[in-house]
Amino acid sequence: MHASKILPIARFDEEQVTTALDLIYDRRAEGYDPLQKLMALFEGATTKSLKAGRAEELAALPLDERLKRRIIDGEKNGLEADLASALETRPALDIVNETLLDGMKVVGELFGSGQMQLPFVLQSAEVMKTAVAYLEPHMEKSDAEGKGTIVLATVRGDVHDIGKNLVDIILSNNGYNVVNLGIKQPVSAILEAAEEHRADVIGMSGLLVKSTVIMKENLQELNQRKMAADYPVILGGAALTRAYVEQDLHEIYEGEVRYARDAFEGLRLMDALIGVKRGVPGAKLPELKQRRVRAGAAVEVEEAAGAAGSEGHVRSDVAVDNPIPKAPFRGTRVIKGIQLKEYASWLDEGALFRASGASSRPAPATARRTRTSSRPRAAPACAASWTSSRRTTSWRRPSSTATSPASPRTTT
Repeated sequence: MHASKILPIARFDEEQVTTALDLIYDRRAEGYDPLQKLMALFEGATTKSLKAGRAEELAALPLDERLKRRIIDGEKNGLEADLASALETRPALDIVNETLLDGMKVVGELFGSGQMQLPFVLQSAEVMKTAVAYLEPHMEKSDAEGKGTIVLATVRGDVHDIGKNLVDIILSNNGYNVVNLGIKQPVSAILEAAEEHRADVIGMSGLLVKSTVIMKENLQELNQRKMAADYPVILGGAALTRAYVEQDLHEIYEGEVRYARDAFEGLRLMDALIGVKRGVPGAKLPELKQRRVRAGAAVEVEEAAGAAGSEGHVRSDVAVDNPIPKAPFRGTRVIKGIQLKEYASWLDEGALFRASGASSRPAPATARRTRTSSRPRAAPACAASWTSSRRTTSWRRPSSTATSPASPRTTT
């Protein structure tokens, strides 16, 4: 299926989604066939008609709702005209904070619930970026410190930055100043950038398992420099777990450290951290998540061990009086004087030749046939070559012009 033909589930109405799910899960009933209903619902539907219908639906909405819907649907066509109309009645900053950011919050909710996939999130982010770029010249310059600043970096030794760049887009579109340092950044570069840009938060990312160790070392470096209290840290990446960050790393870091599963959780954490730092009423950080350890597991193990020796314990009916055979000897012994004919037939000639390094590739088909036919006399020769340190055995490719099968081995 072509990617351009895919639409997020949030763009379909409830009846269409329910009918599609009924078809997938075969929820037929008497007088109800989901396939027939689905065909009726989408009768005559084409990509062109769907786009036209969506355009008509947008045009019918009030201006603020239409702008919000354009962000959610990732629809650029007509965006600048709507923004120009909105500027006639409202300041540019109000449009961003009260309308466009509301649209991005809906995108985050849809993404978190699985109703919108990553490509559509990026599409919405691009529309948001276009809208902000159009409104920026109309915004009044202010000396206020803004929503906050975060320094983002992929840690030393790691080159993965797709997730970090998505965090950059989401935070930037929500009014934060993002300093994106890129990939393979040592802790010294991260801290220098944090001091230079007066960052409120540091964000570190990495995909490799080794990156989790680097992040731990970076936090320890902040402790040693007495900078942990100044910089809350958000960590993200596929190799991390919430328990590792919010339990293990939180124990060693002298400041605040939190785990962000995705870009939108990073946005929520950023809002909370900035709110707490600036004393916003009601602002607080989410509670640390504890490891999921089954309650009483250790107690149950101890009780089970104690019950095994108690009088009331009932054993299974497995016999315990079976005689145990006595081993003829323990350890190793060297046996000498075994005749060649007693073990020659047990030798694996192929493994013997390969292990000795005499042949680095399989013998040709003609040689294999010759080897099989000459087995009676081959085994003693093989064993003799194995027991003698001065003799080597190797394969010889039979001549293509030979009239009779040649021996597969030559002894030197």
